[in-house]
Formats: sequence, C-alpha cells, structure tokens
Amino acid sequence: MNALIHSWKKWITLGLEEDGVTFDWTARATARARGLAAETSTKATLIAKGNGIWAGSMGLKALELLSLEMGTPLHVNHFVKDGDRVTPKQKICEWTGSAEAIVTFERTLINLASYTSGIATHTAEFVDQVRKKGMKKSPRITATRKTLPGYRDLAIESTLIGGAHPHRFNLSGGLLLKENHIAASGSIQGAIDNAREVIPHLLKIEIEVKNLAELKAAIDASAEVIMLDNFSPELVKEAVKLKPATGVCFEVSGGITLENLDSYLIEGLDVISVGALTHSVKALDLSLLMEGV
Repeated sequence: MNALIHSWKKWITLGLEEDGVTFDWTARATARARGLAAETSTKATLIAKGNGIWAGSMGLKALELLSLEMGTPLHVNHFVKDGDRVTPKQKICEWTGSAEAIVTFERTLINLASYTSGIATHTAEFVDQVRKKGMKKSPRITATRKTLPGYRDLAIESTLIGGAHPHRFNLSGGLLLKENHIAASGSIQGAIDNAREVIPHLLKIEIEVKNLAELKAAIDASAEVIMLDNFSPELVKEAVKLKPATGVCFEVSGGITLENLDSYLIEGLDVISVGALTHSVKALDLSLLMEGV
C-alpha cells in the first residue's frame, strides 16, 4: 500500500475512534430516515468554499479502502487531482454509498483534507511569488520540521503538492548544527569537525549562523550548507558577497512571510525555509452536501 494512503488511514481511523462511531446515534438516525437498509445508496458532493490548492486525493483513496474494510463501502468519483486550484462552490469529488457511512466519515475526512489543502495553498502562495520575481536563479522554498508529531508525512507531502521542495524529513535525513549544538561543541569549527567524524559520507553538513563573523567561521570550516538564521534582507545581501564561488549552499530562515518575501529574493541565495508553511496552517474551507440538501 502507498505509504501516504496508510498514513491517511491511520489518522482517519483515529478520528473515528475519537468520535465514538460505534454508538453514533446521529448516523443511526440518518440511516433510519433513509429507510434503514445499509445497502440503500445515496450521493454526497464535496465542494470547496474558498480559493486554494486541493491536497486530499490520497485521503479519498484511504477513505474507500477503510470504508470497505468496515463493511460500509463508499465509492469516490474524483473531479480534481492533487495540486489543482479550486474555487468557491467547485466540486472536488462525489461519494456514493449509504447515508450512514457518508455522515460517519464526513467530519474526519474534511478535517484532515482541510488541513493538508491549507498547507498546499499557503505553500503555493510562496512559490508563486518567487516565480513572479523572474530571477535568473530563484531560491527554493522549503518547509521545516515544525510539524505536529505524527502528521509530518501528510504535512510535507502537502508542501510538495504546493510546489515547494523538501528539507530534511527527519533527523536521519541530514545533519543540521544549530546554536545549541554549537554551544555544546564549543565552537563552529569543533561542531563541524565532530560531525565529520560520525555522519555517513553521503550527507552534507549544514550549520546555523547568527551573524557575519559566524558565517566567515562556517565558510572557513568548509560547511556545505549555511543557514543564515534571522538575517535581515540587508544582512543577507552582505552575506552573499562572502559566498565562495562553488561548493556552498546558502539558506535563509526565520520570520519570512508573504509580506516580506520579496525583500529576501536575493541573487546568491539558494534556499528559503519557512516554518509557517506547516506550523501556522489556515485550513481550506470544505463542505460535504448530501443529495436532498
């Protein structure tokens, strides 16, 4: 099974357990209103209530699999795919199955898809703004590890759907020396030397710097990636003047928003990482309407 579908199934299942679906009296009443028979089929349409990027197709596939396993099969007819832009009142998909099954899964699926689509939407806003600048070599937009425990794969996939690039997915996916690691090692040089002793040869070493003096020390220590942490745009312009001709990637991170992004689109900068893509999510408003509503 696709790993993302597995993750969606896990979180849909948890949502159903939290909702106590075994004794969902509202769903049972709905089934009675529709004629009691679980086999009685009806339809419901998922629509967007705002502008955004859809990022929930894997969730819909998980919904079909999980509903089948639970003996209340739902069939989903997709009208859009992940990465498509949606507008208010646009149909995203149609569910066919028993009314009881539809209302049982409705809230959990919408909650998750609103979250993932919200991430994709905000990410696309950053990516679009970078593209509009028309730079010779645009910096990449990436997310960070600022995600809720357990939701990282859904969150990071949503940033990819929005057009961003991946950062390290977890601690084994790269080595990033931040201020506490440097303090524990005694110096930037010491932190990098210690890192070289333990990391796999395929990994690059990234280190966080807070000022130009630390930047020079990181360059002298042959760091492969240097994060300019909370640098102002003016300081970034000074930093890129010190960038070696080859072999070093410059990343800027800290407090970057859509409002100040343009000022950070500076030639020589390779990566802009934005924690807000995943830690400050505005959900995409979605609604599921059953036939007869």
